[in-house]
Amino acid sequence: MSLPARIFRLSRAQFLPVILSPILVGSVLAWWTDRAFNVLTFGLVVLGSITAHLAANTIDDAYDYASGVDVVSNSMFPPDFGGWKPLPRGFITFGHAKLVAYLFFSVTILVGLYLTMVAGPLVLLLGAVGIFFAYFHVAPPLRLGYRGLGLSEIGIFLSFGVLPVIGSFYVQSSYVSTLSLITGMPLGLLTTSVLINHDQIFYDPYVKAGKRSFTVTVGRKPAMTTALILTLLSYAVVLAAALGKLMPITTLLVFLTLPLFIMQTKLYTTPAQSPLHYVKLTQTTFALSVIFGVLLALGLAVG
Repeated sequence: MSLPARIFRLSRAQFLPVILSPILVGSVLAWWTDRAFNVLTFGLVVLGSITAHLAANTIDDAYDYASGVDVVSNSMFPPDFGGWKPLPRGFITFGHAKLVAYLFFSVTILVGLYLTMVAGPLVLLLGAVGIFFAYFHVAPPLRLGYRGLGLSEIGIFLSFGVLPVIGSFYVQSSYVSTLSLITGMPLGLLTTSVLINHDQIFYDPYVKAGKRSFTVTVGRKPAMTTALILTLLSYAVVLAAALGKLMPITTLLVFLTLPLFIMQTKLYTTPAQSPLHYVKLTQTTFALSVIFGVLLALGLAVG
């Protein structure tokens, strides 16, 4: 396997759309409210967000491997399982994985410092909070994802919804609005739902290895119920904002994702036969989250 392919798999770059959609939404929101949009600033926000997400995924895999979780997962799943990790299979070392993560973090910090100088000090605060959750999601000493308190889920809600929307709006408009906070909420709720469903795939390895994620702590069915409620709340926020004339009525385009929501609901109610069932559930939730974000941005753009 080539080095780029190993880094791609280590950093789980295929999940980048979940950070790009809130960046798009926040930037379009700035255009809709203030007709403010700078292409260079937008490009830098995209770059910093991408490297932050890749860093988070990489450091996550590094410490899940160090704690033994991914070793257990690798032993329990078949060799052709699509979600395999490169560390337990020897494609990269723990030290090199951390180095890759730190390189990604370094780019994020450099971009953040530049944007702080040109846009304002709030960038530094938002970036610091995002990096905090990115690093300590599974890294010691905090290991938020291992404590079963929902702390990592709160971090996901903020880091993939509220923070990127507020941040991308702020660097364009130079202020923070209540609307940017509200607009970020449904995207954060949906990405949290993706995480909860993703942890269903690794439920048995997590239990065996002692990783007490929210899904493991509350159990499969309550976790699925929670994810379903979060998805419903995402629709409710946009509906309320549109009917309350905080957002244009065109943002109701997000309801075009209802077929995916129905598919998701059917998967919740279908008895699982294997981890592949939860893979499909996660993929459906992921698609719903990304398309929802794109449609929300489109609704703002044409509204």
